[in-house]
Amino acid sequence: MTAATDRSFARFLLGASSAVALAAIVQTFQQLRILGVDFLRSKWVLWIGLLALNVLAGGYALWRSRQGGTAFLDRVPPLPRSTWYIKAAGALLLIGGFALVWVVRLRILADILPQLFPTLWFFIWLSLLEALGLRLLAHWSWPTSYAIVLVSQAVAFQIYGHVAGVSDYPFSIGYSEGGRHYYASLFFAPSLYGVDASLPFLHPSRYFLMSVPFLVKGLPLVTHRAWQSLLWIGLTWLAGWLLARRLQLKRPWLSAFIAAWAFLFFLQGAVYYHLQVVVILVLGGVSARHPRRSLAAVVLASAWAGISRINWFPVPAMLAAAIYVLETPLTASRSLYWRRPVAWMLLGLASALASQWAYALGSRSSDLRVFASSVSSALLWDRLLPNSTFSMGILPGIAIVILPLSIGVWQIVSACFKSVHPHRWAFLAGTLSILFLGGLVVSVKIGGGADLHNLDAFLVCVAIIASSLFAGRVAVEPGGHRAWGKVGWPVILWALLVPAGFALAKVGAPFAYDRARAASDLQSLRGAIRQAAQEEGEVLLISERQLLTFEQLPGVALVPEYEQMELMEMAMSGNRTYLSDYYRDLADHRFVAVIAEDQKFTERKRGAFVEENAAWVRYVGAPLLCAYKPVLSLRSANVQLFVPRPAPPGCPDPFLK
Repeated sequence: MTAATDRSFARFLLGASSAVALAAIVQTFQQLRILGVDFLRSKWVLWIGLLALNVLAGGYALWRSRQGGTAFLDRVPPLPRSTWYIKAAGALLLIGGFALVWVVRLRILADILPQLFPTLWFFIWLSLLEALGLRLLAHWSWPTSYAIVLVSQAVAFQIYGHVAGVSDYPFSIGYSEGGRHYYASLFFAPSLYGVDASLPFLHPSRYFLMSVPFLVKGLPLVTHRAWQSLLWIGLTWLAGWLLARRLQLKRPWLSAFIAAWAFLFFLQGAVYYHLQVVVILVLGGVSARHPRRSLAAVVLASAWAGISRINWFPVPAMLAAAIYVLETPLTASRSLYWRRPVAWMLLGLASALASQWAYALGSRSSDLRVFASSVSSALLWDRLLPNSTFSMGILPGIAIVILPLSIGVWQIVSACFKSVHPHRWAFLAGTLSILFLGGLVVSVKIGGGADLHNLDAFLVCVAIIASSLFAGRVAVEPGGHRAWGKVGWPVILWALLVPAGFALAKVGAPFAYDRARAASDLQSLRGAIRQAAQEEGEVLLISERQLLTFEQLPGVALVPEYEQMELMEMAMSGNRTYLSDYYRDLADHRFVAVIAEDQKFTERKRGAFVEENAAWVRYVGAPLLCAYKPVLSLRSANVQLFVPRPAPPGCPDPFLK
């Protein structure tokens, strides 16, 4: 790192706040249009004026810096002598600034201006107050104090965001949330449901991790939600700690700081916790000095990837090879040097394929083709740019995430780029390119593109390479120059502010619900099911299967077919064989009652996930409404109960449209 100066810090603060203020102005005007407010005749003029003043100040500082006249940025008064009341004032600023961020986000702007950038603007300046408080307590420099404040708060935001949704609410919190707990329960289906239901074919490793609480019989849904939050926090933190440990930094505080940064960086996407198992195995097991242990780690991580997602199959070997290339100079012949990464790739892919094949055979699935359903899904390339599903867009979003790291990496390697063999640089660039392009393809597949999580492997590889360069852990060739370049403090603060902004977006009101209404709705649902069950037949839960898992619908047996996420996957991939069975069961009125979300005959034309909604309506919702009619709608959840229509349905074939 370059030496910390008040001037570089002030330039960063003015530049960052100006950019955020400009984005906040845009989001404010968007909100005013939504609210129908006449801007010129409202108090919003003061708010816009304050943001505009910040933009002008940033522009003036930039202009003066180009003219060489930035001496005014150095006119920072010295810290007062440390006394008990100075330290008390520092503690008050530190605690008060942190509390005000929450007040602004959850109280002041929560309803009138909920977009991110207005709150982020407040966060930047309130963090300055906290940094001043930290300086009064510890006498650290402005950049160091501000960096610690950013990272500490962002970690708190991320932890809060994953804990705030833990609730005993009996219905699903958001689309398919409850269904995920049902899929986790399938590993214990014989004891929970009395049937040998097939194991999940979508993300089996995720549901395997989620299934751990089922080892203790009778734990409520709130415990399972808390466990999933712990998986997010614990596995991500462990991966960050292992990354920091690999760097072998001499200062423990710096290792802790890198671990915290990695925690935040991984959660920007976010990197899902079942991929973190792969990251943990690779970071903890791969070492150039221990080839057998490294091979075992790659094979084991690849086997885990094999029961996770198809696009993860090569990831363990690619991450391991990147670590090997970073830490091993090319001293031997080229064929000997590359033999180990090639072996890892071949054996890793073989392990992934073998584990998927073994899992598929043991899953009790009646149609093994469902394991490859994602390869036939449509590609929606417009999601690369800002769209209704992801306002940031995949390409702008990933650019925001990696741009400060890219600049920092260039500052580091520019001093001794030739000290590392070109083949090693080419391999690292190729690895990043493959993971990036693969992540883009997966992101634009129908069902994705709402965030950056499909670029997860790319983000992990970026974090490994950037942190290794930052810590000087990249081996140079014999006789090569070891003096790496230094990263400027503004770039470091920029690289910290971006994940802090993503973390700030996690801060929202904790989940709450009307307990009396939910209890009444659950009782109404039970009564409606009992009435429908007077006829001979089964009760199908397309959604809300966690009600069966946690024994909220006594007397209702599990129908394993046609769960909501499974139906959506089949609709998006156009699986005619699977859906034909669904249509036949609807036409035959196999089910005396069906529990599902509110259904529509017509496709929604606007909003997020338009294409997914169209596929659902065409292949699932309209056929259901053709054969069944809603008779009960719950007030506390998007849940309806459907019963057969009296007339024999003459429903059109969705595949003939």
